Amino acid sequence: MIWDNSPVHRGPEIRELLATPDLQLRLVALPPYSPDFNPDEAIWDWAREEVTANSCFGSADKVQETLEPFFTNLSERTIEVQRRCRTKLQAQADALMRSTNQMFALPHHVDFTLVSV
Repeated sequence: MIWDNSPVHRGPEIRELLATPDLQLRLVALPPYSPDFNPDEAIWDWAREEVTANSCFGSADKVQETLEPFFTNLSERTIEVQRRCRTKLQAQADALMRSTNQMFALPHHVDFTLVSV
């Protein structure tokens, strides 16, 4: 379970869930400021690069009006969105999956749950 710094993730409900016996979750807490792990940051960097760089809009309404077409058209730029949003966390997950796939390609007679722990 990836645990970001949202206040909701630090509340009593989630702490109660995490205290459940035999839950068998691995908790990975992200650092307090971790834009490299957040794909939203990549989109905002892209928007600044493509739309708002070196611009003064004068009002929040003008910023919203200027950015709206960019965000509306993202659905037509799927491949580039995926490329830009590829995070360090995803790269690490992919590497883990590759090693897991290699491990299971070998003729083992071990329960998957034991091997993956």
